[in-house]
Amino acid sequence: MGLKDKFAESFARSKTMTGPEKRANEIMGKILLKKAILPIVIMFIVVIAGIAMKLNPWLTLGINLIVAVGAFFYIKNASKKYQNFKPYVGNLISLEKSGKKEYVAIIKQGKLPIKLQIAYGGEDLEHVKKNQLVQISYNPDQKIAIVVTR
Repeated sequence: MGLKDKFAESFARSKTMTGPEKRANEIMGKILLKKAILPIVIMFIVVIAGIAMKLNPWLTLGINLIVAVGAFFYIKNASKKYQNFKPYVGNLISLEKSGKKEYVAIIKQGKLPIKLQIAYGGEDLEHVKKNQLVQISYNPDQKIAIVVTR
């Protein structure tokens, strides 16, 4: 499969995404973009240091390529942590704001109340009424919540 085919498939997939899938991609994209800032800064520092120290441009390019390859595998490995979502379906009992953008949601699933610590995606739960049935996909490792149905 060529690059053109992969791009066409990705573009077609983005056009058929549902609202929750788009929201999940948006949240995970922002998180991964924050992780990509450090390697970009390191690459700029290497270029500036190479010019200031009058290093060989090929050496500067080689160091930047090593940083780019390392950043690729770092971000690829980090993105795997964001893929394990667990579904929760139940009534929203309470939603408390515990930080600037952090929330604590309590959902009653069957007879058991479940407490979810939410760092990303909790603002979508503000529009849900109490005791309303809600379906949430939750990543416990990174504390990401995506509201699937309200």
